[in-house]
Amino acid sequence: MELNEIMHILFFPGIILHETAHALACLIFGVKIKKIKFIDKSGGYVVHEDSKDYKIIIISLFPFLFNIFIAIICASIIEFTKEPFYIFLLVWIGISALFFCVPSDQDTNNSFEAIKRTYYKKQSFWLLLLKVLFLPFFLLLTIILALFKIFDKVIAVRLLLIGFWIYLLVI
Repeated sequence: MELNEIMHILFFPGIILHETAHALACLIFGVKIKKIKFIDKSGGYVVHEDSKDYKIIIISLFPFLFNIFIAIICASIIEFTKEPFYIFLLVWIGISALFFCVPSDQDTNNSFEAIKRTYYKKQSFWLLLLKVLFLPFFLLLTIILALFKIFDKVIAVRLLLIGFWIYLLVI
């Protein structure tokens, strides 16, 4: 069994939260969900209808913020409980959420394609001018997406996120 498969089994709540975040973003933006699979050998997935590019970018990146938010909530609740079982459960869910907060390759590719389409399609002068003004934001987003693509392959980055979260719990 590969390390990746072991991590998927050990931290499956993070996968469920990741896919739930995609589904939640779809619901918020009114994008129809075609198929959801929360647990699979390779993780999970949400297949949704095609939509506007900005919606696709948000849907693809939403698990990053959502899973970090869940980890923060777990850390906050730990402060109020003394029961070892609940502390263990909250730590496990928090670590799982952080472990799978990084967008997958597919999420990153969807965002890259949406950004490219935004600049390639025919548009009015004013819309083009607006996009030129937002170019630094899209360049920053593209750099972040490239880092996510790298981070998805490097387990050490995920472990650093978890280590930082545990450190915050301790202090």
